[in-house]
Amino acid sequence: MLWQKLLPVLLLAVALAAATPTSNHSSQYEESTQRILDVATQRMRVIWDMRRRIFLQLTSKGKSPLGGQAPSKQEVETETYKLLHELAANLSVVPVEQLRDPLLRRRVQRLAKLQLHGLRPDDYEQAKDLLRTMQNFISGALVCTSDDCSARRPLAMYPQLYNLNMHTRVYEDLKTNWFYWRIAINDKDTARSTFIDYVRLLRIAATYNGHVTPSRTWYLYYDTENFQAEMEEVIWEIMPLYREMHAYLRHSAKLAYPKANIKDDGAISAPVFDQMLSQAWYSHQIFRTPYPKDQLPSVHHRLEEVLVTPVKINNKATEFFESLGLNKMCSNFYERFLRRMNDDEGGPDCKSQVYYFPPDVAMRYCPKPNYKKLMQIHGTMAELQYNIYKRELPFGLDTEPCPGFAAALGETAVLASGTPRHLHRLYILLNDSLTENQSLNRLFRMGVHTLLAVPQYFINDKFLVDVMDGRIGVQDYNCAYWRLQDKFAGVQPPRWRTAKDFDLDYKFYRGLQPEKSSTRKFISEVLGFQFYRSFCIASQQYKPGDPNFPLHNCDFHKSTEAGDLMREMMKLGATKHWRDIMFIATGERKLSGRGILEYFAPLFTWLKERNMQLELEPGWEADELCRNE
Repeated sequence: MLWQKLLPVLLLAVALAAATPTSNHSSQYEESTQRILDVATQRMRVIWDMRRRIFLQLTSKGKSPLGGQAPSKQEVETETYKLLHELAANLSVVPVEQLRDPLLRRRVQRLAKLQLHGLRPDDYEQAKDLLRTMQNFISGALVCTSDDCSARRPLAMYPQLYNLNMHTRVYEDLKTNWFYWRIAINDKDTARSTFIDYVRLLRIAATYNGHVTPSRTWYLYYDTENFQAEMEEVIWEIMPLYREMHAYLRHSAKLAYPKANIKDDGAISAPVFDQMLSQAWYSHQIFRTPYPKDQLPSVHHRLEEVLVTPVKINNKATEFFESLGLNKMCSNFYERFLRRMNDDEGGPDCKSQVYYFPPDVAMRYCPKPNYKKLMQIHGTMAELQYNIYKRELPFGLDTEPCPGFAAALGETAVLASGTPRHLHRLYILLNDSLTENQSLNRLFRMGVHTLLAVPQYFINDKFLVDVMDGRIGVQDYNCAYWRLQDKFAGVQPPRWRTAKDFDLDYKFYRGLQPEKSSTRKFISEVLGFQFYRSFCIASQQYKPGDPNFPLHNCDFHKSTEAGDLMREMMKLGATKHWRDIMFIATGERKLSGRGILEYFAPLFTWLKERNMQLELEPGWEADELCRNE
């Protein structure tokens, strides 16, 4: 009701009016602010209950066990927007400096400023529509790969074109698919104009926060001046390793695709680079692993024999965290809040989902038992553990301290669960380590997956932020994008491009949603390796300089020392600055590429030696293939 929504503002106005020079300003401010937050918490509990009903309906064949029809996701989203938008307006007049309680002050600071939720209703709905349009660029059946569309059904970029590009050995197919998708989404300038409209709304959201520079709102929860510069420092820190990997992969690409016209000292053609990223764990990749005759042991059949079902995989992931001294999952959780997805849900690469509706948490898990899902479910269980700890915190602080922080903690479990040492513990591998040659093959594949992706997250983030802040003008969009690809990744378009084109990769559009941003992905990877290094040192499973305890084979299973660090960070939620919380584990307050460099150190050594043998020069001189005229 309207009076209920206006009550907090009226209460605060009365408190402010009643304040006199002799009265206790701080106490009155705190009391009225607490009332605002109490009302908001009650409304949030209603939203949590809506989420609970959705979860129960999804797992009860269409009907909610609580009776009646469960609310839709759209209704939950609308109510969440109304609450956050109105609450931010109420808290924006609170004199934060007058609040003595540090937790109350922190809640106000976190809730008084917003990203897209700060937009007015019409603008917010338009932003959602634009995001849906851009997500359809990826998942919509838009691309005709032949001149006659009626002869063959149009394809989506993901997963159909993605899978075609992963498997093909014909460069012309890669190039054709690369062009056809960009032509399809930019018909009538759709992609560019949609992006321009979305940037306009991001700028409007920033003005509501009082930010003259729009990127301050995009980086809102990192609470750091010039956060992009810190990210760029990490890129340059790992660049020597990246350049060696780039040189070796460029050589592989030249051998695989002579028609791609890749030069010995040049950049890699974008369609080929995209294929490399997709083939990190594909068995018939175009690049050569360091030792092709020493293939990694196959774990798929053994995993099916040992763990048999997804339920057993879940149990092993649960046991991993229990061995660290974290929460034990009670029988009530397994009976009421752990549910299997339907076989037809989520597609070929389904991912488990965590639901948060305090005082309970829940999970729906992917029913596919394989090596990739084994590692992923450990990351999902980390998120579940995080939710259990932070549910004890007040609304507004029961979240991660910055986007990507929770995923970084999950990344540590993913890395540990995929090691030969852990697979041996599960009786999937016979030995707790691989041969030296096999270890290099494994590191190489992981390097393709990680080292190629991290600069791309940064490029996509930097392009968006530089556009938002006006450093890149509309007429320079395309060529500015290719200059970033040249500078930070050594990637170039397959042929001449102009300012009329709009060549951004499909992953760029994925990262436009604040909750799925490229910034978040960058943080989860970089900070994930920092945390992993710290947990491994704490567990004494990584001993720098000791070849028997390398970082890339560290399994901190059963380490209560690592568990204590993880628990202490999880319990804090967003009560402190993310730098203060990361300091608990790492002893650092800044992002660093050291975890990545130490993890891939044996690969770095091998690449330098192999590139010298092949007379390959690291680095690149890209052709100028984009002009603004």
